[in-house]
Amino acid sequence: MPTYDFIGAIAPGQLGVAQATLPDPTGNQVLIQVQYSTLGPFDLYCLDRQFYVHSYPHTFGVNAAGIIDKVGPGVTDLKVGDRVVALPLPPAPKGAQPYTLQDRSVVAKIPDSLPLEQAVTFPDNYVTAFYTLFNQLGLPLPTAWPAKDTINAGRPILIYGAGATSGQYAVQLLKLAGYTNVVAAASKHHHEYLKTLGATSVVDYKSATFAKEVEEAAKGKVELVVDCISITHTFELITQVIRPGGSIAWLAPFKAGSGSLAGSDGELLFEIPMETQAIFPQAVNFICVRTFHYQQDERLKDVAMPTILPKLIELGFQPNRILLLDHAEPLTRTRDAFELLRQNKVSGEKIVIKIIA
Repeated sequence: MPTYDFIGAIAPGQLGVAQATLPDPTGNQVLIQVQYSTLGPFDLYCLDRQFYVHSYPHTFGVNAAGIIDKVGPGVTDLKVGDRVVALPLPPAPKGAQPYTLQDRSVVAKIPDSLPLEQAVTFPDNYVTAFYTLFNQLGLPLPTAWPAKDTINAGRPILIYGAGATSGQYAVQLLKLAGYTNVVAAASKHHHEYLKTLGATSVVDYKSATFAKEVEEAAKGKVELVVDCISITHTFELITQVIRPGGSIAWLAPFKAGSGSLAGSDGELLFEIPMETQAIFPQAVNFICVRTFHYQQDERLKDVAMPTILPKLIELGFQPNRILLLDHAEPLTRTRDAFELLRQNKVSGEKIVIKIIA
């Protein structure tokens, strides 16, 4: 059978060239010839800390953008040559390789006007934001986009780490869903951009008067919080502004004891330590967001990617800003990307890797 080379982890902490067999799609699967993928903190955890790594060689990339190469017999709405993005979910092959085989439910067709290197930023963080808001936090799923007559549209919602790529999508989704009291906490250099995406108010999370500014913007304590960073320090700030009985949805894993999203110096947890929970007001609901579980929601499984994402793009849903690595050859690009992640040098941008040579 035909094979292809890809860049992956060939041993703990070691990148190299590995080989895979070129698969044929069956049922509702499609085979994508990948042109661009992304690398982010989750990939770094896999490489450096063997997080969710079960065997070697291990592939990276929770996003893929490219061209449909083949379709399975159950796929009737996509054809060879279509431009698509995909969210590879375990146990399917990941996206940072020349070919990836994916179920139709995690694939979205994109317009010719949208460059693939920008479109590849959508899948993981769009789905993360969508699942967080309309499943984990329980906001009503709009029946139309943009939403009209949103119930309780003025409820105060804080997006902490709104400058992060997932936070940018959360802000846009809340705007399109009709919410009018969205407070975005981010570094100052992200503020103007977040306003263009739909944030009602923006607050500098480094401000000495952070809590006061959030409460002034939200007109009181906030009811719902999305923490896109999920480290000990972010929880120490959020506890100052969340109301008793409120909910905080935090993007897993929680980096206990870490000072950055890279998480290199802390534990990676799926439960909040009791000593951290203890600093919060009474009856706060802690919600661990695991994006890979989104397809357990039958309302979202077959529409979030195939139907809703293309509609949102038509409405002007903005991709993340990118840091494109297309220099040298694929192994060098991949090494350079991981080094940027280790040094926590990327803010508000998605690292995009050109996969084809």
